[in-house]
Amino acid sequence: MDLRKTPTYISLQILYIFLASILMVYHATQHYQISGSSLFGNFFTFGEAAEDMLFVLMGFTIFYTSNRYIQMQSGYKEYMFKTLSRIFLVYWLLIAIPGVILWFIHPEIHASIARLEADKIWETMLMWFGHPRIAVITWVLTHLVFFVIIFGLAILSPKFKILWWIILAVSAVNLIDRAFIGSELFGNDVLYRVFSPHNLEFAFGAFAYYFFEKGYKIQRYKLFLAFVLVVFFSVGAIHAYTDVHFYKERVLVFGLTSLLMVIAVVNYGKFKPAPADNLFYKFGEAEYIMLMIHGPMLSLVNFKFAVHISFGWVVTLATIFMIFAISYLIRIKLEEPILAYINIKVLGKAN
Repeated sequence: MDLRKTPTYISLQILYIFLASILMVYHATQHYQISGSSLFGNFFTFGEAAEDMLFVLMGFTIFYTSNRYIQMQSGYKEYMFKTLSRIFLVYWLLIAIPGVILWFIHPEIHASIARLEADKIWETMLMWFGHPRIAVITWVLTHLVFFVIIFGLAILSPKFKILWWIILAVSAVNLIDRAFIGSELFGNDVLYRVFSPHNLEFAFGAFAYYFFEKGYKIQRYKLFLAFVLVVFFSVGAIHAYTDVHFYKERVLVFGLTSLLMVIAVVNYGKFKPAPADNLFYKFGEAEYIMLMIHGPMLSLVNFKFAVHISFGWVVTLATIFMIFAISYLIRIKLEEPILAYINIKVLGKAN
């Protein structure tokens, strides 16, 4: 079954839009805090939870994408090229603009990045663990690239599946250490990031896909979805308005909540028919671009205008809607045609 042609996939795209929106409001909230003011009462300081949701959704998507290749034990080149080209094409195009500005025109804007040595530039270009970040979200994408490669190896040989369990086991130890012991067993450098607790959230996404693939259904999916949303925002309120924070335990708190949310939304898609030409699908496909471009756009608008005026929140929200529109246009006018052309040239067929 092609998941992309089902209501389930469209419902997941809605969830991608949801997390992108929360993440953008979260980063905008940070801008207001830096300027000594607040946005929506600083409620969305828990918006980093959208990153945990992104890990879970990426786990679902990557497991879905790779599973048929793994089952066939063929198509390694096709899988790797299609997946990595989607990740890196937009990334390289969109960091080129701020990169040129920082390295050649106005290095004073971000001196630490402008003075990067050649090896650090390559780390940034390849999104290597711990790379200097021009786009704020690329630390998440580093893990995406990592799991694309790990899942790709399983296409070459089922024996590589043992890597999944080794990585998850060590990541679980890392989580237990960080959340409950605090000995920093893995330090704070590359080793910690390779075995990051966030790897477990990829496993949550894979479990959600397994739940879906086996045909399990939640009949009262609306109540289940409402319950999950109440839990999500209640935990967010605790995080935003009390001294209780869940950063070290975020994989358990927000990761498991995101798992339940994905399961709920998948069931929503199973029971609700979707129109053939769905707007949420189109905007959901542009979510990756939103994650790439929202940082510099929101920073510029907020710091230059919004935080200095009484109705700044209107300007900020208008900017977020503009980011949605620009991302959509980049997706359909630039990314899709280029990827289709590249795939035909390399693989002999489009995405």
